[in-house]
Amino acid sequence: MKTIGIIANDEKDKEFVFTKKLISSIYSRGGKIKVPSGIAREVGLEDEKLDEDGVISGSEIIVCLGGDGTFLQVARKAYKTGVPMLGINLGSLGFLTEVDKNDIDNAVDRIMHGRYKVEERIMLDAVVMRKGEIIGSEVAVNDVVISRSAFSRILHVKTYINDAFVDTFPGDGLIVSSPTGSTAYSLSAGGPIVEPDTDLIIVTPICPHILYSRSFVTTGDRSVKVVVDESPEYDAMVTVDGQKGYKISGGDVVEIRKSSHKVKLISIHSRNFFNVLRSKIYFRGESLRKDEV
Repeated sequence: MKTIGIIANDEKDKEFVFTKKLISSIYSRGGKIKVPSGIAREVGLEDEKLDEDGVISGSEIIVCLGGDGTFLQVARKAYKTGVPMLGINLGSLGFLTEVDKNDIDNAVDRIMHGRYKVEERIMLDAVVMRKGEIIGSEVAVNDVVISRSAFSRILHVKTYINDAFVDTFPGDGLIVSSPTGSTAYSLSAGGPIVEPDTDLIIVTPICPHILYSRSFVTTGDRSVKVVVDESPEYDAMVTVDGQKGYKISGGDVVEIRKSSHKVKLISIHSRNFFNVLRSKIYFRGESLRKDEV
C-alpha cells in the first residue's frame, strides 16, 4: 500500500476539483494519502497538521498539481529526502508536469501497480560570494540566473569555466542551466535544447550586446564562475529556479557546479523526449501532421 503525498496549487485548481479527483482515485485503489493542512480542510480530509515538508518526508511518492512553477517549488524540497515526484499539469505548457489533468485515473492506476519508471536529473549548486565570503548558497533544478535589476544599465559579466576565462558578456545577464532547464528560460533566450538525462551545463547570455555571443555547453564535471564586472554600487540579482533571489553588487562572484544531489521524476509514459518537445511546442497554436505524431 503506497502512501502518496499531494501538493496542489490552489490558484490553478479552483475549489480543488482535480485534487479531489486524485484523492478519490487513490483511495479507490487502496492507497494512503498525506496532504498539507490547508488542503485537508478544503477537501474534507482529517487534518494531520502537516506542512509541505511533513507531507514530503512522510510519503513514498509526491504528486504535484499545478504548472512547472509549482513543480519546481516542491522539487526544491523533495530532492532532500529522495522522494520521487509526479506532476499533473494544470498550466499551459508544463515540461516538468507530465500527466494531463484528464488522465489522472490512468496515472494513479500505473503508480499503484508499479508501472512507471523513475528518472534522475542532475541539479546545480550555486554559491554567491562577496569579497571571498559566502553570502548565499542554493540548489537549482532548472537554472541560476544572474541579471541586472529593474533600473540598472547594461550588465557586464565575466565568465570562466574551471577558472579559464571564456568571455565578458555585456547585456541583460546570464543563465546557467541544467539539462532539465534547457527548455525553460534558457530556451526563450536562444539557448540549445538538451536531452534532460545528459550530464551537461548550459550557459546562455541574455540579450547580449555583442553580435557573436552564443550559448555554450560544458561537461557536468566543470564549474562555471560568473563575476559581476561592475563598480560596487551596481545593483544586480541572482535568481534560482525563479523561486529564490539574492541582491548582488559589482565585484560579487557566483560559482555554479553540478550538485551531488539529484531530483527524481516519475514517468508513466514511454514517450521519448523529442515527442514530448514537439507536442508541447505545437500546443502553442500549431498542429502536427499525421506523420509527425
